Amino acid sequence: MSRTRAALAAVSSGLLLVLAAGCSGDDGAGGAGSSGDFCTDMARFEALQAEGDEAFASGDDPEVARDVFGRFSDAIDAARASVPDEIATDFRLVADTTQQLIETFESADYDLAALATDPQYAEVLVSLDDARVTEANDRLATYVRTTCGTRVTGDAPATTAP
Repeated sequence: MSRTRAALAAVSSGLLLVLAAGCSGDDGAGGAGSSGDFCTDMARFEALQAEGDEAFASGDDPEVARDVFGRFSDAIDAARASVPDEIATDFRLVADTTQQLIETFESADYDLAALATDPQYAEVLVSLDDARVTEANDRLATYVRTTCGTRVTGDAPATTAP
């Protein structure tokens, strides 16, 4: 695997992990949205996420990354407007972390090889593993699964406690 392709794999997996979390129940800046609108936004987001997975698997074209990440950013903004209050804080944390990752891509002009050695990218990746982000991600996934009746990419099936 080329260095650029390895960077792309790391970048896309990091981004899609957070976006799967956001898709699982986003925390928008506003809140007060309806769960129906939010579920519709999450369904659109899920379709975009699948498209992004396919695009990243097919190569390391910066223009493809620019297009996909631009649409991810737009999808996050749309979900911010529809997120219900009860999940808004978690969505905000996941969305803000995802936007930081997108901004890192933008600052490197989507040069995936450069990202592999970019300290800002390394810092953002660490923030993706932060317990608060992970816990918010889990709550978002549960919210979307129970409220929208759907699972999102990266969301484990529901289990019952023993």
